[in-house]
Amino acid sequence: MATKKVKTYCRFCHAYCPMEATVEDNRLLAIEPDTSNEVYGGYTCIKGRQLAEQIYHPTRLQGSLKKQADGSFAPIGSEQAMDEIALQLQDILARFGPRSIASYNGTYSYQNSAAHGVARAFHNAIGSPSFYTSVTIDQPAKVAIGPARMGWWNAGSHMWCDADVAMIIGNNTLVSHYSIPGGIPSFSPFNALREGRKRGVKVICIDPRETEVAARADLHLQVKPGQDAALLASIIQVIIAEALYDKDFCARHTRGLAELERATRRFTPELVAAAADIPADQIRAAARLFGAGPRGSAVTGTGPEMGPHPNLLQHLVQALNAICGRHYREGERLPNPGVLTPPAPRRAQATSPQPQWLRDGTRSRVSPDIGELFVLSPYGPQGEMPTAAIADEMLLPGDGQIKALICVGGNPLLAWPDQEKTLKALSGLDLLVCIDIKLAATARLADYVLAPKLCLEREDVTLLTDIWHHQAYSQYTPTVVEAEGDKIEEWEFFWGVGKRMGLAMSLDNGPIAMDHKPAKFDLLDNITAGARVPLGQIRQREGGTVYPGLDVIIEAADPATRGHLDLFPAGLEAELEAAYRDAQVTDTGTYSHLLVSRRMKNTYNSTGPELSLLQSKGTTNPAFMHSQDLAALGITSGEIIEVYSAHGRIPAVAAASDDIKPGVISMSHCWGDSPDPALDTDARVRALGSNTNRLIDNRQLAEKYSGMPRQSTIPVAIRKLS
Repeated sequence: MATKKVKTYCRFCHAYCPMEATVEDNRLLAIEPDTSNEVYGGYTCIKGRQLAEQIYHPTRLQGSLKKQADGSFAPIGSEQAMDEIALQLQDILARFGPRSIASYNGTYSYQNSAAHGVARAFHNAIGSPSFYTSVTIDQPAKVAIGPARMGWWNAGSHMWCDADVAMIIGNNTLVSHYSIPGGIPSFSPFNALREGRKRGVKVICIDPRETEVAARADLHLQVKPGQDAALLASIIQVIIAEALYDKDFCARHTRGLAELERATRRFTPELVAAAADIPADQIRAAARLFGAGPRGSAVTGTGPEMGPHPNLLQHLVQALNAICGRHYREGERLPNPGVLTPPAPRRAQATSPQPQWLRDGTRSRVSPDIGELFVLSPYGPQGEMPTAAIADEMLLPGDGQIKALICVGGNPLLAWPDQEKTLKALSGLDLLVCIDIKLAATARLADYVLAPKLCLEREDVTLLTDIWHHQAYSQYTPTVVEAEGDKIEEWEFFWGVGKRMGLAMSLDNGPIAMDHKPAKFDLLDNITAGARVPLGQIRQREGGTVYPGLDVIIEAADPATRGHLDLFPAGLEAELEAAYRDAQVTDTGTYSHLLVSRRMKNTYNSTGPELSLLQSKGTTNPAFMHSQDLAALGITSGEIIEVYSAHGRIPAVAAASDDIKPGVISMSHCWGDSPDPALDTDARVRALGSNTNRLIDNRQLAEKYSGMPRQSTIPVAIRKLS
C-alpha cells in the first residue's frame, strides 16, 4: 500500500504542536515534528511524540462498556448505550428536574474543538445549569472572578512578543506548556524564552521552587509558599510610593488608586520579606524592574492560584498591570486579533466591573457565597458552576441534588479536591457515564463507559488557542487515521443522547441539525461563523498557517461605552487583612512543612504514565524535599514516607531536591488511584503514586464566589514508614 504523510497537530495538551504523521493502510507508522511550521519551528514535547503508542496501547478501550450487577463490565454497542442512557436521563429529568443532570468536562475534553460547544448546547436544551469544567478547579479567579470584580481592558494586555519585562508568578511554562499571552508562550517555550532574552526581555520569576523558568530569570524571588499575595501587595506599594506607575492611565481609566495605596501601605518590603523568607531588597528590585517596563505583563500559574488567597492574588496581578498601564493603546497594533473570531473594533478603553456576574447566576446549594461563574468568550459570558462544590451538590439531599453525571475527558476521582468525599459522591449517583480512553479510576465507578476517538482519529481546528499566539495563526487538521472498533467523539455523545431525548439543541451562532447527524465541519463552521478567515479557507491549507493581513490597529475609546477598571472593589479590604494576618504568622504549629503543587514533564494530569517511554521517566509522583530535611528526619531518597495533614494522610516516595527550601514539600497532583480501602492502592505507591487531594477538605478555607479550597501550600508533617 502507498505511504502518505499528513500534516496535523498534537492534542495531548493545549500547546497544539504541529506534527507530521506517516500513514500506510490506515495504520499510523510514525509521528514526527512538522519542521516546516514557521511558528513552532519543529518543536514538540516528549508526551506528544507518544501518540502512536497511545492509539494502539493495549489498555485502550475499543468500544463501550456497561457495568453488570456483579460490578464487572460487559461490552455494549455505543448506539445501544446511548439508547439506555437517554432513557435514564429522561427519567431523572422528569423526577428531579434539570439541575439534577450534570456534566464535568475535563482537561482532555478541551482538545476536541466541538466538545464544549455541543455539551453546552445539551445543557441549554434541558435547562440545566450544572455544567462543570476543569478550569474552575485551579483558575476560577483568573478566568471569571478577576474580570468581574475589576473589569477588563478591551484592547488586551501586552503580549510576550511586545514585552520589555515579564513577571512570571508560579508558572513554569517550560514544563507545563501552559501560559496566558503575557507570559512565556506555550508554543515552543524554550525557543520563545531564548528569543525574548536575546531581544532584551527582563524576566522576574516568583516561585517557591527554582524551576526551569526561575533558573533562567534575571531575578528569582524564592518566596515562601502562601505569601504570593502579600508579596504582590508589597510590590504595588513600592511602585506607587516611588511613582513608578502610569499616572495618566490611572487617572483616565481606573478608580480606587488612593484606596489601593492606603490598603497596601502596611505591606512594607521589610514585613513581607520576613514572611516570605526573601531579602527586602529583592522586593524593591522586582518592583523597580517591572515598573521601569515600559511594556510587559505580570501573569500567574496554577501553583499560586491553588494556594492561599487566589481571588486577592489575581486581583493584585490585574491591578499591577493596570497601574503600570500594561495595555495596548490607541494607534498600536494588536499582535493577534484571532483568526477564528468575528471581526470587531478593539478600542483603547475599559469595560467596567460586572458585579452581577458574581451574584445573579445560579447559586450553589452548598453556600450562598458560591455560585455560577461567567467566563468571557467571543460571544459573551458563558456560565459554569464551580467544580470545588460539585461533590457536595451530589451528596446534599433536596431539590436540585445532582443525580446523574456525564464525565467527559476527565478523571474526577483523581482531580477533584477531597478525594474521600469525591469517592462517596460518585458512588452514590443514580447514573454515572464516563467517556474515557481507558478504565481509569473514575471510569471503574461508572455505569457506562464509552470509548472516544483520539486526536489523530478526528478532524479539529485550533479553536482553544486562537488568541494565544503572537501572530494570527490557525490550523485545521483532517482525520489522520480512521478509528477502529466502536468509538465516538465526545460531541457525538451529547448530540446522540439529545436526539433520543427529542431536544432542540443550538450553538451560539445557530441551531444544530437534529434530524440527521451533522458533519463535524458543519458544527465547527457554526461555532466559528463570521470568523475573520472562513473555516473552509483554513481547512484548504495544509498545516498551520500565519495570516498576516489580519492586523488590527487599536481604535480610540467610544465615549458612550468607555468604562473604568476598579482597583479596589468591595471585599478587597477584608482579603488584604487576611493576607496581612498570614504574613505575621510565624508558628507552624503541629505541621512542619508546606506542601505545594508542581508539574512533571512526563504526564498531563493523570494521562501518560501508562505509555512506555513516559513510564520509564518515573511511575510515581515523588515527595520532593530539601536534602537537609531528609537528613534531619533520617530519611533517604527512595524510602517510603507518610505525609499527613489535618484532613488525611498519604504514602509517598521521598526524593531529595534542593531546588526548594527546607520546610517545603513539592508533589504533583492527579496521581494515585481510588482511596477505596478494599483496593489497597497505597501498597502500590511506587507504581501509582499518591493523590494529594486526600489531604484536602474541600470546604475548609473555601474562597468566596468559587468555593475553591486550598489545594497548594497545605500544612503537613512527615514520618518515615518502617
